Amino acid sequence: MDTQTLLDQIARGAVVALIPNPRPPEPVPRSGIVKRWYSMREVGEMLGFGVNKVKWLVITGELRSVKDGKYRRILPEWVDDYVRRRVEEAG
Repeated sequence: MDTQTLLDQIARGAVVALIPNPRPPEPVPRSGIVKRWYSMREVGEMLGFGVNKVKWLVITGELRSVKDGKYRRILPEWVDDYVRRRVEEAG
């Protein structure tokens, strides 16, 4: 939609408000150290999922993870791979 069409719709009252879709801010390392991997909670926050959804993706093999002691960790490139596959599947 071009700007003029949008302005015309606003003038007619067809558009009441424009609500931006803000991107979440990139995490800024407090210590200057860049994270090498993420927890399931952090991945859920990045993708807009709950922890249970991330766990399910790991269990089904859709999202790779590695076990580190009692925790599961996910590399940034594995998150990127998952997102890339979902976009390709969507068309």
